[in-house]
Amino acid sequence: MSKRILILSAVLPVLVASFVSSAPAAEKVKVLIIDGQNNHNWKKMTPPMKATLLATGRFTVDVSTLPSNKAPKEKWNEWKPEFAKYDVVVSNYNDGGKCRWPAERRKEFEKFISEGGGLVPVHAADNSSTDWPAYNDMIAVGGWGGRNAKSGSLLRKKDGKWVADPAPKGGSGSHGGGWEYPISNEAPDHPIMKGIPDGWKHAKEELYNSMRGPCKNVTVLAAAPCKRTKVEEPMVMLIKYGKGSICHITLGHVGSLDAIHCVGFQTLLARGTEFCGTGKVTIPIPAEFPTKDKVSMVPPEKVTWGKGTARLGEGASRSRKTAKVVEE
Repeated sequence: MSKRILILSAVLPVLVASFVSSAPAAEKVKVLIIDGQNNHNWKKMTPPMKATLLATGRFTVDVSTLPSNKAPKEKWNEWKPEFAKYDVVVSNYNDGGKCRWPAERRKEFEKFISEGGGLVPVHAADNSSTDWPAYNDMIAVGGWGGRNAKSGSLLRKKDGKWVADPAPKGGSGSHGGGWEYPISNEAPDHPIMKGIPDGWKHAKEELYNSMRGPCKNVTVLAAAPCKRTKVEEPMVMLIKYGKGSICHITLGHVGSLDAIHCVGFQTLLARGTEFCGTGKVTIPIPAEFPTKDKVSMVPPEKVTWGKGTARLGEGASRSRKTAKVVEE
């Protein structure tokens, strides 16, 4: 071996190591959580959701607390979040059906989403703002808050495809008591759902059903069988609004923290937020992900994001194609 080759073989690893160490880390996704009003305990709910996102190492997270429903108009006018500073908004907010946002904030938010921003409404956030047409388009379906049969269609699975069912009779929004229910992966090829088991058991909580809305540009990502309606109900949906993406998660009830600490919920929250903020998913499925027969509840700081090998559980499958509602 020549002296030149010996020198090169000694120097090359150093150069490579130097290049790798100097390579910029992936830019973190900027998240804004909004809360301040909810029929659920938002003060108890926001911290573990924020902790979940931070624990992945993928996000920076700020929280903006809105005025209460009883706050005077002056307080609302002082609320001026800079949506454009963020990639995605996570909503832990429910006004009860009547939107209090100033008209200017609504326009700013609609612009933010339509130009490519992301939104992740969690649980009762889909009870909010019945009187805000754009918001209803963003979430596809909602419940309560004065919604009724005139509020839009139900999402129903027929012949293996999710479609909008006008269902002229019936209310909008219902749930029974909490129970550990099975959730199916309805879109195993979608980045948010890729690698998630075909079926897994969610921690004890209420199951939202009979939700109504515009049902525009929506893909059902996960579903669960409802004891009340006797059909599958959408649990997680992806909606397009202009250039923006919305991951609507109906899970996340807070009485106890079972639902929030469910590793299935945490995975959907993290991967849905990343997708809505970047258009891709890099967050791995935690080793503690629930199986078909067993729930898994782990505090956010103890979930092994990227530190273990995900269990696919029983019945894992990637054979089914993503089912979509016909786009507008």
